[in-house]
Amino acid sequence: MSVSGSGKSTPGKRILLSINVRWWNAEAAYALNLARGLVAEGCRVWLIVNRDSPVHHKAEKLGLPVITDVSLDTVSPLSHFLNFRKLVKWIDRLDIQLVNSFKSNGSFLFSLVRLLRPCLTYIKTRGEARPPRQHFLNRYLYGTRACDGIIAVGSPVMGWLKDLGLEQQRLTIVHYGDSPVLGVSAAVSESVRKELNIPAEAIVLTLLGRTQRVKGHQILLGAMTHFRKQPLHLLFLVKDLDEFPKELQDLEDFIAENGLQTQVTVLGFQPELGRLLSVTGVGVIPSLDSEVNCRVAVEFFSLGIPVLAFPTGTLPDIIRHGENGFLTADRDENALVKGIQYMAEDRERLRRMGTEAHNNYLDHYTLEKMTRETLLFYRQCTR
Repeated sequence: MSVSGSGKSTPGKRILLSINVRWWNAEAAYALNLARGLVAEGCRVWLIVNRDSPVHHKAEKLGLPVITDVSLDTVSPLSHFLNFRKLVKWIDRLDIQLVNSFKSNGSFLFSLVRLLRPCLTYIKTRGEARPPRQHFLNRYLYGTRACDGIIAVGSPVMGWLKDLGLEQQRLTIVHYGDSPVLGVSAAVSESVRKELNIPAEAIVLTLLGRTQRVKGHQILLGAMTHFRKQPLHLLFLVKDLDEFPKELQDLEDFIAENGLQTQVTVLGFQPELGRLLSVTGVGVIPSLDSEVNCRVAVEFFSLGIPVLAFPTGTLPDIIRHGENGFLTADRDENALVKGIQYMAEDRERLRRMGTEAHNNYLDHYTLEKMTRETLLFYRQCTR
């Protein structure tokens, strides 16, 4: 079947979300979270997804109806023509009132449908980690003649959009929001320390993500060599240990060559993330690029974990230096050393920063907050 799931029978707005993301990343999580939030607010929601993608499978587990016969990633003009006809039929059949797309690929088709259906509102969410090219076609596709408004996931993205010269377009920033990571009891946290041979007095630094070099693992390991005699432990929680085998081997070699085996732990995918994060005192995000959604920062904040980060992407929007974390001046090893020293030298200050991080999560980064801000923008843009 081309569509599956029943949706929730509510009288709210009828919305089509286009999430043609082929892998599971922060951009996909942002879009799927929004779908969950919209349904909770009483909207009827359908998703256009790539068949058998992680978004497809996660949406079906959540009971969200999906459309899989529209392949927006194609480069074939004939396929685009057929997709256009399918989109018109789906939008008419489901009585869709608003479309929100999350990828550039194939999104021009929604602009064409909008011309045929003047009552249809079309919103773009820009969460991709690269700026749109500054040329006439993009100025048109992001302009008022092609869509009714654009949501940026952070201030860097907003800057990219403004660089296109979109003076008349409606623009807003809606940061990533999510349900809180489930915490655990102090007894469970203590058992985790014992399992991982982490001393009770050690402050645990945690980096959560892939082993790509752009994520800064090597730089963080270099910084840890400055703290061999201090009660610090580094925990790498890696999404998939087999994804980048060479990078993983380089990390393991560095750990062995520098005698960090007892001070660094590398673990793969964790089905109960809160259990492992319960021992974390400082979340570390030393990314050298991207981070426009900052999903990991929100996960740390939801558990009251302050964050040490490079000033990359949207992280300067989220990290308030000295209040809920530490934002380094530079993106290098020395900057991380200074940050670690600051975070670890005063445990009472670290506790206060964790409390502030949790309060910031509740005020700004919940799923409910993201959904309400998005719905408000939808209303402002409705045709």
